Amino acid sequence: MSPLAILLILAGGVAIAIGALRIRTPLATIRRLDATAADLERYDTWRGRSTDVDADGPTGADEMRALMRREGILWGGLIAAGVVLVVAGLALG
Repeated sequence: MSPLAILLILAGGVAIAIGALRIRTPLATIRRLDATAADLERYDTWRGRSTDVDADGPTGADEMRALMRREGILWGGLIAAGVVLVVAGLALG
């Protein structure tokens, strides 16, 4: 196996590891925001309030969800790039 192939495999492995560690936080935050929204909707239904009425605009939770989605896409892209590097290293090897 050539030194370039080994370097590509190692770089890909590092990229996958970093991406996997960093993507956990945005995904957990999105899950937590979704759970809170579901709890609020159940509470409003229990109280007899209408839940189909939209607020005046995006809430802070909507903004946070969009930010976490962008971060998730960024770290997912790093994972994908790492997979490409590993496959390229294996193809060269």
